[in-house]
Amino acid sequence: MNTNGGRIVLALAMSGLLAAPGLAAADTYTKATFTGQINPGDANVQPPFSGAGFTQSDPFSGTFVYDNNLVPAAGSGFVNVFASTFPDIAGISNPDLFSMTLDSLSFNAGDNLTTELPSVGIQYKNGQFNGFEFITDFNFASNSYQFRIDGPVITVELLDPSGNPTGSSLINATINGGLSNQTPFTPTSPPVPEPAAWAMMLMGFAGLGMAMRSRRRSAFANL
Repeated sequence: MNTNGGRIVLALAMSGLLAAPGLAAADTYTKATFTGQINPGDANVQPPFSGAGFTQSDPFSGTFVYDNNLVPAAGSGFVNVFASTFPDIAGISNPDLFSMTLDSLSFNAGDNLTTELPSVGIQYKNGQFNGFEFITDFNFASNSYQFRIDGPVITVELLDPSGNPTGSSLINATINGGLSNQTPFTPTSPPVPEPAAWAMMLMGFAGLGMAMRSRRRSAFANL
């Protein structure tokens, strides 16, 4: 291979190595606070929760982390973005990813029933935060219940012996639309390179090897 050909191979190899990290660049994230309340009015807190610390208009709050790169565009309608699609999900703890407290009930992303949902989902409406997708079971007063968030609506229902929700909702609550305390969040571990990044890196190393062999041949040819 002539000198110009060797330079071309070397340039291609270096471009492959330099391009690879960019393909695996981490997304950016934000941690935010959300709030809400048990719906005011009649029949929104039923036994055994009524009289056990749960009352109408009780406030609740929580925090969650969202991926800035995955927020849908305005005018996109209702979109659920599941945390399992975050490239850096391995570096975000369950309490950071999602947590909330309503009176004596506290949950985080690790409580999500993966048999029902792949992971906690963030719901957007036309690019604006609109609530979550989250399901978990819990015990209270010797019975089992299901706590569910579907968009901005929270419900608590009794579970039958087979583990299925039954009867009417015993608690109804609503997440407020606005977010507060929005601050940048950095995952604790580096992102895992994507397959395309690995391929580009391998191409880069292969190109460097070809360039080195070409330069050795040229050196021997000139002796």
